[in-house]
Amino acid sequence: MIDNTSSAQDDYVAEKPSLKTGLLALKQKDYSQAIAHLEIIAQQEPIKQKFKAQMGLVIAYERTKQIDKAIYLCRNLAKISHREIKSFANRHLKELLKRYPPKNIKKSTIIAPKTSETSPQNQQPIETGFVPFHPTSDTSTLTPDKNSSEISKQNIGFSLETGYKPISKKTNNLKTNSTPKTPETYPQNKQHIETGFAPFNPTLNKSKSDKSTDYSSKQNLDLSVENDFKQISELPDIHKTNPSKNLDVVQNYQPKKNDIELNKNQSSSLSSLVNKSNSESTNESHQTFTEIAVEKSENAPKLKWREAGRAKGSRRLKSLNLTLLWLEQIVVIIVIFWLSISLLKFSLDATNNFLVWLPHFRPIQLFYRDPTRNFIIFILGLFILSPWLIDGLLILTYGLQSLLTTTLINYSKEANKLLRTFCKKHKIQKITLKVLPIDVPIAFSYGWLPRFYRIVVSQGLLDNLTEDEIATIYAREISHIQNGDFRLMSLANLMLQVPYTIYWQLTFWADFILDFINHQLPDLLPEFIKYFLPILVSVFRVFVAIISTLSYGLYWLLKLPILGLSRRRIYYSDRLACNLTGNPNGLTRALLKITIGMANDVENQGKVRNLLESFAILMPVGINQAITAGSVISYSGFESIFNWDIVNPYRRWLEINNSHPLLGDRLKRLGLYANFWKLETELNFENINVDITAKNQFNGTQEKRISIPQNLDWQKLLLQGAPFLGILIGLGFAIFLWLIGVILSAVGFWRLDWLFGDISILVGCSAMGFSIGILMRINHFFPDLKLTKLWQNPDLLELLSDIKALPLDSQVIQLKGQLIGKSGMSNWLGQDLILQTTMGLVRLHYSNQLGPLGNLCPQINRPADFIGKSITVTGWWRRGATPWIDINTLKTEHGQSINSGHPIWSTIVAFAIAMWGTYMVCMGRF
Repeated sequence: MIDNTSSAQDDYVAEKPSLKTGLLALKQKDYSQAIAHLEIIAQQEPIKQKFKAQMGLVIAYERTKQIDKAIYLCRNLAKISHREIKSFANRHLKELLKRYPPKNIKKSTIIAPKTSETSPQNQQPIETGFVPFHPTSDTSTLTPDKNSSEISKQNIGFSLETGYKPISKKTNNLKTNSTPKTPETYPQNKQHIETGFAPFNPTLNKSKSDKSTDYSSKQNLDLSVENDFKQISELPDIHKTNPSKNLDVVQNYQPKKNDIELNKNQSSSLSSLVNKSNSESTNESHQTFTEIAVEKSENAPKLKWREAGRAKGSRRLKSLNLTLLWLEQIVVIIVIFWLSISLLKFSLDATNNFLVWLPHFRPIQLFYRDPTRNFIIFILGLFILSPWLIDGLLILTYGLQSLLTTTLINYSKEANKLLRTFCKKHKIQKITLKVLPIDVPIAFSYGWLPRFYRIVVSQGLLDNLTEDEIATIYAREISHIQNGDFRLMSLANLMLQVPYTIYWQLTFWADFILDFINHQLPDLLPEFIKYFLPILVSVFRVFVAIISTLSYGLYWLLKLPILGLSRRRIYYSDRLACNLTGNPNGLTRALLKITIGMANDVENQGKVRNLLESFAILMPVGINQAITAGSVISYSGFESIFNWDIVNPYRRWLEINNSHPLLGDRLKRLGLYANFWKLETELNFENINVDITAKNQFNGTQEKRISIPQNLDWQKLLLQGAPFLGILIGLGFAIFLWLIGVILSAVGFWRLDWLFGDISILVGCSAMGFSIGILMRINHFFPDLKLTKLWQNPDLLELLSDIKALPLDSQVIQLKGQLIGKSGMSNWLGQDLILQTTMGLVRLHYSNQLGPLGNLCPQINRPADFIGKSITVTGWWRRGATPWIDINTLKTEHGQSINSGHPIWSTIVAFAIAMWGTYMVCMGRF
């Protein structure tokens, strides 16, 4: 929808602008005079009058057909936590979207948003849905009048209901060769736009002949003007009901045409609105995310899909030997049980020791008992109830819903047929299908028996993938049943949810209570309560900071034993999915679209969703690997981004702490599967070789082995892994001491026979070896910035394309962009810091000079305080399985800065571990 009505300020300027005069003109339906007054008040006056003026402007813009401006103001006002303002904005926004649908839209491509905003109270995607593209439409450079006429000629509209902004007909379509489907469960969904992204609940293509409805709605609007005027006039004081941080949008309001053009890239889909409602009800998010200061380049190339074909016939890849998978599951079960019971015993002992140390407290006698039996019962209970417990968690926190078979058929008949065939073959009564009403494309599955198995997809996945691509994702999920790895992964994922949920719930409520005390405390409370409440809140926040930090650390510690199994099962599921569908190219496109969608969601949200982090081990693509890769794909060919994943000789060592195998390696294997069926590959990896570990046996007589000489620089590799090499050397030295003890005991020198079998020597020597390894590589890892050439604003694609790079290379760089991530206490450790640049997203690693303990100090500056601001980062670039930057300094535009303490903290850790190891060797105890 194009606004052809100029602002009233251009024709009439009030000599003495006032809110009272503007509202009176509005009541008298003198809209030009009302706009002239209210636009000035909305920019200059105090907050209360700004709100009233903008509410009045919404009505005036509606009546003068300046619909884009009215919608823009409604969206901004809807972000305010004040109940009456929000209700007013939502009501008018809904009416506008209903009364002014777009014109009939032809095939188009979705445009990526130039900016991103997040509601202060809702950590939800910006209201554009999944928008991975950055088209180079020339219309963006036209003047408003030319732009209007040009778009009118091309019959291109802007969907306010779905958030899709089409460009010229020449633009390539992401979802091709498929007609978008609309769920039958929503009767109003009868029409579609051929954008390649099926809308969740579109109400497009309003009949031009329905004039009576328009006339009726106009009359209703006339009748509601007086009620709206009354609501605006009686608007109460909001200074104490809204934190000042939530008023950025209002304070920065300028009724410019650029703002209206910006709003066109931020229209919402119904799935976004459902998403917002769910998040409000669960209070998942509470941060304010200001408008992103970084604008993506409008000249980014458009994505082009080859739409390579699929196999026809009954030929299949050779079945895999699952022995290694089952053996690894057994090892993981043992390690997880040992680690969990050890942590439990340590926690109980530490609690009692602390109580003994405190005066007037006694230890809890129950904690002295062996918890093994009760722990086994608890784990078995979790295992049996895991499907329903995970269901409950997803329903309460993310709005999980059932997905009807008829709805799935509308999106992918092939997926439905695949599920029916699989269930019949394996004698499964039914697989439960679920859907999450969120725009980010994701899928995962869980359960402990096939009859209790659940497959969960997001609405974004159904909207953004074609019919055959959706089928490949469902094939991946049901392959876990055939491989038998779903039971352990479901239990492991549920165990991870316990500490992670404690972490994010505690931090949320701590920030919520602080915000309430600071901005929404009633004036009627006695003064002594107002005095003591901040003190109590401070004590509570210290307690929450400690517990949430321990919970988040426990989440990562329990995750470590699962990483290897998670990578292996993904390889197996990809292969079996190709066997089930004969469509490796479809799976390639699906994985890439999921990667793009995840990165785009991070940009729109201004942070990583809790769901994407807590359920990462079950996802088709890991969020950490998607952040950078998915955000830069639009600026480069697919193949160049994944070269490092395929040919770097050290990649196997560097992915050891990742839950997902390298995406480039997976895509290369899918290309090999396509070669087996003699298909054109979706990606061109013909000139890129893989090592011998990537060989694939396709049938009993034919093998295809592609290898590359492993030109490993062992010195560089050993230096990279020096701390872990130090552990091995320490173990070797401890075993040598054991051997000396055996020999001396055999010759009768009994004074040193204690050396043999002493566990403290084994652990102590390992600790000392680890500390020596840290000290050996610290200068290589953190070279002096003054003595190293600084690379300012480097090309992110160039950094990613260095196929021989290692984290040890430590290139000193300086990048400008906007800091995004979680706000408040949930990001005190700096675990969700992302730099958004014009070329993509990059993870940032921050460390206080005193480590995690320093981050818990209440009065220090943290990077999380700069979320949403434009910053300049100086640090060390690391190219590993997940690219990141170790921060040295972080500066804002206003001169605020934070120094990171990576080298200092690493040195402190090394000496502390060395002293602890020496103590164990000398004293014989831990």
